[in-house]
Amino acid sequence: MELLNGLIIIVITLLIATVYGKKSSVPFQFEEEDAGLTVPQLIQKYGYNLEKHQVLTEDGYLLALFRIPPRRGPSTKRPVLMMHSLMSSCSDFILIGPKHALGYLLADRDYDIWLGNARGNRYSRRHKRLHVKSPKFWNFTFHEIGYYDVPALIDYVLDKTNSAKLHYVGFSQGTLVSFVAMSTRPEYNAKILQMQEISPAAYLGEPPSFFIRILSELAPSLGIGFNISGSSEFLPYWKGQYDFYNTVCPAPAQLLCRLLLNDVVGANPRQLHPKTLRIFLGHFPAGAGVLQMQHYGQVFKDGIFRRYDYGDDEKNRAAYGSTQVPEYDLSQVTAPVRIYYSYNDNVIPYRNVRRLERDLPNVVGSYLVPDERFTHADFILANQVKELLYDEIVRNLEAAEREKTS
Repeated sequence: MELLNGLIIIVITLLIATVYGKKSSVPFQFEEEDAGLTVPQLIQKYGYNLEKHQVLTEDGYLLALFRIPPRRGPSTKRPVLMMHSLMSSCSDFILIGPKHALGYLLADRDYDIWLGNARGNRYSRRHKRLHVKSPKFWNFTFHEIGYYDVPALIDYVLDKTNSAKLHYVGFSQGTLVSFVAMSTRPEYNAKILQMQEISPAAYLGEPPSFFIRILSELAPSLGIGFNISGSSEFLPYWKGQYDFYNTVCPAPAQLLCRLLLNDVVGANPRQLHPKTLRIFLGHFPAGAGVLQMQHYGQVFKDGIFRRYDYGDDEKNRAAYGSTQVPEYDLSQVTAPVRIYYSYNDNVIPYRNVRRLERDLPNVVGSYLVPDERFTHADFILANQVKELLYDEIVRNLEAAEREKTS
């Protein structure tokens, strides 16, 4: 009965969203064709300079890193490294176009922008020795992204910019892997001027989303099904996905896609325009690994921010020296952290954010988005995301810049 009532509420919300979507105009400077363009193509299309870089990790992965250099030559400001959410890519930070997307807003203020891509997404599918179709290529969880990818990206950016520190901006998984990096390699805290953590993920227990709860229950068996099929990827990007989703979720109703999206991230129909959702689905999902998803399932299920549980005492003992799976020590995250969260985020419930705030030793600011319906997707797609969130982030980066010279 509870599920039925929830579905009825969602359907009513979707009907409201459909009516509103027909009457409203999208506020962003983007075009329908943007759904089929790559991040480098989008950056160049809208008149920004672009550099493509490739970063080698200690364990052999080759990560794509896209740079938007300062337009007026070398900048006195610290560089900004931006890391994306789960199953996504660095498109999170530029998708809604100039004058609105956070990556462009910072570039317009003379910041040196570096857009990172975690192993396994559409832009980071190379390895020195392993082929992307090899199961060994996909033998990683979010731990390896935090332990290897984030430090490699940080070191590369600092080396290329001859800077001692950088700004770190993470969204969702981008925050979680930074906490993994700073807790397991605490020496990297000294390389961070300030961490801007958007919808910060560490504690993920008791999610409101029915779909996420089901996924966490099925996580242990997820790998079995994929092993039988011979695939170790989870929802990889494919060129026809925009046309597919546009057929399944025709404008303006998009009922099927919104039904799932609203359950997973939360419902806020006045902030998500149908065109924005269509273009977003041309870039998302961008791929992840099955073990990575299993690791998330474990954290969602037990609410403990810890390493991957192999589900076997001998395997855990071989990996960790104990049958007990070690937790990440958040007391080691000593870099200054600013947190941005909302009340209607079904992926990272605000109660978990409050718990995280208590466990981090150096939280220098916490910002609740002033829209009680603001959802997880709204952090990158909302019509008013600039006014409600990004202007605050920009102010905080500018304040951190002033502090470094005072």
